Amino acid sequence: MAAPVKKILFVAMHTSPHTARWIDMAADLGYDLHMFPLDSSAPHHMLRDLTLHVPVLDQPPKEPVKEARRKDIRSRVLNFLRLLRSDPERALKRIKQVMLVNPEAEIVDIELPHFDTTSLRVKFRHLSTFETIGAVADVTETVRLGRDDESDQTTLRIHGPDVLASLINKLKPDLIHSMEFQHSAYLVLAARDRIKGPFPRWLATNWGSDIFLFGRQPGHARQIRRVCEAIDIYSCECHRDLRLGREFGYRGPDLPVLPNSGGMDINHVLSLRGPEPPSRRKLIMVKGYDHFAGRAMVSLAVLERFAEQLKDYTIVLFSVGAKPRVRALELTEAGTLKIKVIDWATHDDILRHFGQARIYLGISISDAISTSVLEAMVMGAFPIQTNTSCCEEWFVHEKTGFAIPPDDFEKICERFVAALTDDNLVDTAAVENFEIIKSRLEVEVLRPKMDEFYRRALAQ
Repeated sequence: MAAPVKKILFVAMHTSPHTARWIDMAADLGYDLHMFPLDSSAPHHMLRDLTLHVPVLDQPPKEPVKEARRKDIRSRVLNFLRLLRSDPERALKRIKQVMLVNPEAEIVDIELPHFDTTSLRVKFRHLSTFETIGAVADVTETVRLGRDDESDQTTLRIHGPDVLASLINKLKPDLIHSMEFQHSAYLVLAARDRIKGPFPRWLATNWGSDIFLFGRQPGHARQIRRVCEAIDIYSCECHRDLRLGREFGYRGPDLPVLPNSGGMDINHVLSLRGPEPPSRRKLIMVKGYDHFAGRAMVSLAVLERFAEQLKDYTIVLFSVGAKPRVRALELTEAGTLKIKVIDWATHDDILRHFGQARIYLGISISDAISTSVLEAMVMGAFPIQTNTSCCEEWFVHEKTGFAIPPDDFEKICERFVAALTDDNLVDTAAVENFEIIKSRLEVEVLRPKMDEFYRRALAQ
């Protein structure tokens, strides 16, 4: 008799392209894949071949009329946001319909990608939450994931640890894989605290700044330590974070260090890459994050300093925060720089832009690999990334990329102008970086490593 197929339960950001690309590779390994979503948003359009367990209420509680109306408005807003994520073209049309009631309103046409949601290959299974968490008076009610002396990270109760614990007890997965710490691993840890008896094997993957940055904050540090001490397997995408995981108490085996965004189809990538060498390209790619880690405002200040030299260039700002968006608009209206802000785009659209870029600039105080660095490398854009990431585990500093300090503005400017003016530097780097990515991230190279990754995680 054949052995039963192993079940893997992912607790992950089901809207993330990184999650979708990882699952895309894992889906071909022969496991029975399941996922517990972190909220009620529509799944990423590339997600495939798994069962998505969606929490629902069996018996919504009765509410006063005013409260019901208030929640109806909130529900309509949430539904629109879900539509915006899953089908932005339809969402834009809906906005226009609303604006047409005011003939004075200005309607701006925005070019949006078309997502064919009919191609989703995901089974939806509704997970009843009524018996698990009781009558919920407010679907927006949150619960804290940590203890009193830990972080104040919260989640929606309907997608919280009680519901996840119920799913774990019913599904009985052979492996739980939490992808990211602050939302996913903390949630699994809280569910583990609620389960009596044996807990399934648990693999926790560190994303981005999960340990490197949050590990310096006392509340998060205590919670991270509990995660690292509880898990059976830990994975990360750079050797720096493997060392940090052990410092926080991880005692399991080392897994292969793999990028969280999965592999690359090199032939497909080449079809999106422009034919001209980087030295002839007139586009600069800039990551637009400006939050707890991102420093896009610094990037814009660098570009403003070299505005005269960039007058023939288009600046493309992606993953854009509110402040950089406003500043980009100001610089564009003043005629200082020509900036294009990308709001919605498919992954292929982003890669096409990288394939037309001379330079990629990403400034942050913390990151892991930074998927954008890998995308820049394969598409020929010269990567300039802060050394608070693991970029030097991929490109060669001062040869095929620049690893810059986040807090030294003059050094950043010095490196940027070097990449802007040295044609031989960017053209030579493009050739070498492509070979690095092809040898390490080609799907056919990475798939056997992922197979071994899960075999070891499942202790097979």
